[in-house]
Amino acid sequence: SLQLQPPSRSQPSDRLSTSRSLLYMGGLLSRRGASVRLASWNVAAVNNNPFEYYTTLADPRYEQLMVAVGELIDAPGERDVPVRSVFTQPMFEKLKASMAAQGWAGIDAVEEVWESDLASRPIVSGFLKDKEIGAKRLASMPDRFTNTINTEDGRTVCRPTVINNYDVPMPDGDAWFAQWHAFFFEAPLLVKAKSGAAAPRLPCAMLSPIKRSKYPALSEAEEAISLPLQLLCLAIFDAILVGLLNQLSPGAWHELKMSICEALVVSKAQRTIDVLQRPEYADVDLLFLQEVSGALVTALRAAPALAERAAAVVPPSSSAWRLAPGQADGAAGGGAGAREEALRANQR
Repeated sequence: SLQLQPPSRSQPSDRLSTSRSLLYMGGLLSRRGASVRLASWNVAAVNNNPFEYYTTLADPRYEQLMVAVGELIDAPGERDVPVRSVFTQPMFEKLKASMAAQGWAGIDAVEEVWESDLASRPIVSGFLKDKEIGAKRLASMPDRFTNTINTEDGRTVCRPTVINNYDVPMPDGDAWFAQWHAFFFEAPLLVKAKSGAAAPRLPCAMLSPIKRSKYPALSEAEEAISLPLQLLCLAIFDAILVGLLNQLSPGAWHELKMSICEALVVSKAQRTIDVLQRPEYADVDLLFLQEVSGALVTALRAAPALAERAAAVVPPSSSAWRLAPGQADGAAGGGAGAREEALRANQR
């Protein structure tokens, strides 16, 4: 079984008192009273990776998989094969052609990096454990924008990878890459841009250059080619994970992933609301929620029992197109609408 940890509560404070109804930020209840009761909960709603944290699952295959992955990462041995063994040369050639078709600069330079460096790196010791790739955000930045995309036509679209709620089986590298390439280059999604207008965009067009001024580990040359370089590194990262799990738990890992996603991703908003509606939180004045996704804000405002007694206030700095990691331009919530809602809530 999987359980959500409930919010922590603070003791009433003699220093905080009011005769007016208090509002909560993304939280639960308001009431009149002489003291203020506070609670805080990091719901981690923006994290869609089912394998981010070690959890409890009744299926014994989960424990076996987690132990096997840990042992491989600690001591990969002969399984620490070159990158080109999992992200093959034909895959690279197709990716290169598709990036060139987007008009991206630096394709030839990225090919040189591939041939002279990335293709021959060991997948674990030379790539997954390379701190420089992390410092340069060459895999995490493109994952941030393409992991899970909420579209303006009401869909939730996931990149074909191990670390989200993507539900199509990927039994081998070829099956994975066909789906991955189609996601980035073949199917435009209706998303909202920074301007607020909705328009069809390919996921590859949602990526942004990585700035050396913000991530100084990047060299000037890497900054100049950061668009194609980050997508190549993301492809390698996804390919490695799919290859390792198919090696360690063929056929089973996808079933395990779907079980975890059902509990922690698909039904997370409703489970969170169920916790917030428990009687033990009925006397909370302000409940502060952190890492709240746009989908959860929408669900909170639509829950009848909460809507009758509370007002959800979203910080004015929230962004409709970049509300949280893993949610790209189509993410709901935030922006001017959130500011107007906050003003109305304060007036109430």
